[in-house]
Amino acid sequence: MVVKNKIKISNILRSYGVMMGLLLIIIIASFVEPTFFSQKNMLNILRQVSVIGLCALGMTYVMIAGGMDLSIGSTVSLSAVVSIIIMNKMSANGNPNFAAIVAIGAAITVGFLVGLINGTVIAIIKGRLGESFIITYSMQIVVAALALLVTKGQFTAGKFSEGIYTNLGTGLWPIFVFVLIAIVMQIVLTKTKYGRMTYFIGANVNAANMSGLKVKTITMVTYALCGACAGLAAVLVTSRVNSASPLQGIGYEFDAIAAVVVGGTSLTGGSGSISKTVVGVLIIGVLGNALNIIGVNANAQLIVRGAIIILTVGLDVWNRSVRVKEVSI
Repeated sequence: MVVKNKIKISNILRSYGVMMGLLLIIIIASFVEPTFFSQKNMLNILRQVSVIGLCALGMTYVMIAGGMDLSIGSTVSLSAVVSIIIMNKMSANGNPNFAAIVAIGAAITVGFLVGLINGTVIAIIKGRLGESFIITYSMQIVVAALALLVTKGQFTAGKFSEGIYTNLGTGLWPIFVFVLIAIVMQIVLTKTKYGRMTYFIGANVNAANMSGLKVKTITMVTYALCGACAGLAAVLVTSRVNSASPLQGIGYEFDAIAAVVVGGTSLTGGSGSISKTVVGVLIIGVLGNALNIIGVNANAQLIVRGAIIILTVGLDVWNRSVRVKEVSI
């Protein structure tokens, strides 16, 4: 009986531990500061996490496939400056709404191309986690340099009137975009052949190759989609602040990885989901907001976030060891 109870508790923690952690943070923060759970603050949290959330959605695909993308921060920066420059030039000579469509398309295209280059190189060398780390880190440097070159290292302010572009970063629009993309990506991951192959490649790339799967193509598409998500994230952040900086996306890659890991996606690939990443994004956002409201300084917040990530990685290792034991039994 004791063993069965332990197994049940273990299964509950493995399946719902992340969700329980989120609820616990909300309960504690609401008890300490009643205004935390207000509608205004909840919407504010959702708007804030939408940008990192989009980056995390793309990162989820890459990590499930057994890789890593450290270039998404610089990709956000380059996409941001490209979109603002296009908006400034085209809206000055015509319809700002048409300019917005072009700028949004350009930002997503820039991100897509950066991701495609990452995926192509990694596919050619048959790279896994270690190789993807080095390649995307190198791409991070190159793309960051391009963003600085395009802007000459200068901050670029938006000089266009209100319209589609400015509306995307305000009100419920960023939340709507994040939720919509999350739903589409979850469906693709769980209901399509591409999604099943992504899991298979992440779990055992050698078996995937021997099975005749198009591993190189899946790898290229996965990184390209990750880059496109970063490009769309750049649109949301620039539309909210009505400006762009060549340093706009600094640190976004680590926040995205943290959200994906906290959400339960394995660092070794082959497991995870978009829905869990959404929960991970919410945990990171709710935790940061709660610590701000309570009055915890920024340095202490980093310690707390780091501790949570370490705990989550430990949980991932525990999950894998338990699954190995279950299979062996």
